[in-house]
Amino acid sequence: MIKTRFTALALAAATALTPLAAQAAEIEWLQWFAAENTDGFYDELVADFEAKHPDITVKLVTQPFGKVRESIVTDNAIGVGSDVLGLNMPWTKEFLDIGILEPLDEYLARDDNSFATSDLVEAPLGKIDGHTWMVPLNAFPFVMHVNMGLVRQAGFDAPPATWEELAEQAGAISALEDGISGIGMPFSSQPPSNGPILTFLPLLYAHGGRIMADTTPNFDNPEVVATLQFLKDMNDAGAIAPGAASRTGGVDLEEFIAGRTGFMISPGVHSSSITSRNPELEYTLVRVPTNGETAYRVHGWEIGIAADSPNKDAAWTFVNYLLSPEVNARAAKAANALPGNLAALDAVREGADETLLKQMEILSGDSPVEEMRQSPKAAASWSVMTEEIQAMLRGDQSPEEAAAAVQARWLDLAG
Repeated sequence: MIKTRFTALALAAATALTPLAAQAAEIEWLQWFAAENTDGFYDELVADFEAKHPDITVKLVTQPFGKVRESIVTDNAIGVGSDVLGLNMPWTKEFLDIGILEPLDEYLARDDNSFATSDLVEAPLGKIDGHTWMVPLNAFPFVMHVNMGLVRQAGFDAPPATWEELAEQAGAISALEDGISGIGMPFSSQPPSNGPILTFLPLLYAHGGRIMADTTPNFDNPEVVATLQFLKDMNDAGAIAPGAASRTGGVDLEEFIAGRTGFMISPGVHSSSITSRNPELEYTLVRVPTNGETAYRVHGWEIGIAADSPNKDAAWTFVNYLLSPEVNARAAKAANALPGNLAALDAVREGADETLLKQMEILSGDSPVEEMRQSPKAAASWSVMTEEIQAMLRGDQSPEEAAAAVQARWLDLAG
């Protein structure tokens, strides 16, 4: 007993002599961002943070994107999760149901933050269950990539700005010669079965439609049906590349880079691959053609804090650092993306190429939308949309029947 008490007193005295050690916190940051940046940028970022905050150590845990969601869920189940989490917005509802995420409202309201909440890209901040759960590190607005060579060859002087013009130009480009298609529509069932979120949702938002009513599925509505009808009409007219049911987003990108597709709807970040791999392509990008609205689907790299983190204040200190305008601009440039903090736009604009400037124009002038974060079991929801749109394009069901089928299956997923 005496020995134990003496040891405890000695430890207490040693701790008192080293207050920095007593206050030190180690946080773990699980993400895929560094896997997509091979020049050591994120290691340098962590080193810079630690130099500015010597009482906090950051352990950078990098995995491929396809592994991160599974790791977050598994780690949470066994109680060994990371403190700061790299997030994809469509995971939100699933993670809330499991209790993985910490609400960020109180942190965002702090007076000493390095950023203004009003400057952050809006879509990830939207409240679910009355709270904000994540903040944006960067943003990738969905745009339409355009092969101007094929547009001019088909007899047009400018890219399409409306649905009507898109259908006309895509049909004319498909009629040019064998092997040339107006627009690619990737509706493969191959995981992650994300064709609808690449193409259907951006067109729906440009029509003013939505698929969710808060966190309740709302797929069988007139705007959804009209957008499905538009896809069916273009497919029936031969304007969509053949084999949509087996076409993935990767194939879509490769075909566009090769100059065999007139239009491709995808995140603007793909512009760097297009221009670097085929500099001879007469290329530009524009907002997704509208049918009444200038709204765009947006996704990006989001950040959250784990509800079970024992070091939430330290975790927020790191998140706060990442969102400061100077650091956020550096992170955006490293990813060839737009910043999550719009106060960093001017810094990113310096030296930006034409395609990035056009993304900035879309980001600043149009309304951002991201609904998949509200959907039940997002990955399964993508697959359901894919399967029912495939059946519609095959002629097995009408747009109305496809919408009703997705709605019924989503309600089943929601339980």
